[in-house]
Amino acid sequence: MPRHIITEEDILKYREEGYHIFPQVIPPSLLTDLRREGAKAQEIAYRVNGPQAQRIYPLSDYSDELDMTPFKDFTQIDGIDEAIKELTSSRHYLKPTEGAGFLFQPRDRPWSTEWHRDWRDHVLDKDFEEHVGAERWQAILEDSNFFNQVNCPLYEDTSTWYVPGSHRRVENTADEMEVYCSTTQEELMDEESLKSDEELELFCLRYCQSMPGAVQLVLNPGDFCIYRNTGWHIGNYVPYRRRMTLHTHAMTPEFLEFATKYRYLLKPREAALERHAKLASA
Repeated sequence: MPRHIITEEDILKYREEGYHIFPQVIPPSLLTDLRREGAKAQEIAYRVNGPQAQRIYPLSDYSDELDMTPFKDFTQIDGIDEAIKELTSSRHYLKPTEGAGFLFQPRDRPWSTEWHRDWRDHVLDKDFEEHVGAERWQAILEDSNFFNQVNCPLYEDTSTWYVPGSHRRVENTADEMEVYCSTTQEELMDEESLKSDEELELFCLRYCQSMPGAVQLVLNPGDFCIYRNTGWHIGNYVPYRRRMTLHTHAMTPEFLEFATKYRYLLKPREAALERHAKLASA
């Protein structure tokens, strides 16, 4: 990995905006090996989860079909651990990649996730208030030991959109919530094929573009994007644009403890339906 000089400006920008890109982290020979295993993983994802599968996770579940060596080599890329620590803290380390996953494009039709902010948006209101609460959540949002996600594409990837600065706010703005409740995951996936592929593609794109302050992240092959996933973000996909992106985390003992302790509270679909119902009745 080329030596990346982390400046005080980079650290401040990551704290304030919530994302940073290290360019061209993966060496060519490892990129070749990862693409080979990624192609296998993509076929497994389609086989197991259907042609619209967007991810496979964790990779270790398929170690009988995949060569895990390139994924272990990715975790040990020269300089990557040091760069993460310089940007965040000495407590951070890259999660072992064989325990992480891949993000892919759908095989047949466009679709998009909903705009979301990780963890909070996946927990029912009563569970959040009982076990965490707004005061503790604000402290977590301000603490870079928590929620540092990584996207590392093997091919050019423009699928991710992000709202800089939103990762530090407990409350969302009225304009953000208006965009969030303007559609549902069911409409974005259009499983009943009510729209043509082109209509669906543009519908999803406009939904991404409509979020105030959103930026589209343009990642080149081998780039390493780290971002606070408590900020608003989204994945937007079309079959003709190849996506093969390693998806993992920069961990700390504090985040591992939190994620392990409260994993049982995660109910993404139920929480999304609850939020839509709450907003519709407001």
